[in-house]
This record gives sequence, structure tokens and C-alpha cells, in this order.
Amino acid sequence: MQSPRTHLRTRKPAGLVAGAGLMLTTLLGAAPAQAADPAPRAVGSTEQQVGAHAEAGVLANSPGISPAAERVRYISGTTYSCPTGRLCARVWDPTRSTYKVFDLYYCNTYSLSYWGGRGGFYNYQTDGTVARFYNSSGTAVHTSIARSTAPSGWNWDPIWKIKNC
Repeated sequence: MQSPRTHLRTRKPAGLVAGAGLMLTTLLGAAPAQAADPAPRAVGSTEQQVGAHAEAGVLANSPGISPAAERVRYISGTTYSCPTGRLCARVWDPTRSTYKVFDLYYCNTYSLSYWGGRGGFYNYQTDGTVARFYNSSGTAVHTSIARSTAPSGWNWDPIWKIKNC
């Protein structure tokens, strides 16, 4: 099963659902089935309709990480501090219209959900510690040796996992 990175990547087109139902009812000789909504819209604290996307029925989701980060915080602007010994990753949260920062301390491979667009990171771990950033197929597409920051124009779209140590 594919990781739920973004709502659009996990959603199946309604035509496929309706087509499968029509094919099944034709084979069984029954009345045509009604197509179910392929992606029910959950309403909660982490999901809400935002701006122009609300009119199109697209939901925005708050970025998440697993296992949990040591600390998660919201910042205004793009400037933030990163405590010594951490890799801090900044990603846009469309549900709050601000950046969300994840402080990664414990050595883990972190799976990202709903991360996309511009952001950044500070690798403020012990000098020489290597962090790796992986794409959807598990290939390391970027490495960062502490102490360093994200290259300008950093884009989270191709990144699905972070191993901070």
C-alpha cells in the first residue's frame, strides 16, 4: 500500500469506481450500481478545506511524521532556531497557513505524510553526523553533513523519508 503522502496521490478517480461497478452489474445482470465517493471527506482538527481548493472539494492536510518528532512547533516567517543535537525540518502547513517545524533528535528513519512544496532544514546535530533524505522508491536523493542547512529553494515534494543519523 502506498503511503498517504498527499490527498491527490491516494485518491482514485471516480470513473474507475463507477466503471468497475457498471462492469460487475453487467456481468451479473443487475441494475447499475451507484458510484461511491472514492475519498470520503473527513472533518477534524488536522483536515479542513482551504481557499480555492475548498471549492474544488480538495482537502488540505497538516504535515505529519512517524515516529513522532521530539518537538513540533509553528513559526511565523521562515526564520527559526534549531537546538543543538537536532535536525529541524520546516514544511508549510496549509491548514494553518504557516510553517510547521519538526525537531528530530532520536536516531530514526522518519516517514513523512502530507509534506510538499518549499521548506527547509537545519542539520544542527553533532559535527559530521550525516542525515539522508529518501524518495518514494527508497533511494537517497540528498545527504546533509552536520552542521548545514537546506539548499536554497528546498522542495519537499520528492522526499518521503528522513534518516537523521
